[in-house]
Amino acid sequence: MYYVPIALTIAGMVLFFNAAEWDAREGAPNHRVLWGTVSLLVSVLVLFVAGLGWLSWLIAQALLFVGIAAVRVWLEERERDDS
Repeated sequence: MYYVPIALTIAGMVLFFNAAEWDAREGAPNHRVLWGTVSLLVSVLVLFVAGLGWLSWLIAQALLFVGIAAVRVWLEERERDDS
């Protein structure tokens, strides 16, 4: 059965949902639904479409986190340059 992939998918969504809420603590826009949805898509692609295991899922989620952080830094620098 798919108990472990489903549990990993839910765990990733919850972690990214809460991380986005924590990131928006100082008046920044709250993108928790977006972060949770992207984590869901990455989980589905890695676990169900590609059929890879939990280690690949963990690496994909870590890369997603790094990607989100890089985009956030880029957007903040762009906003700082415009003002």
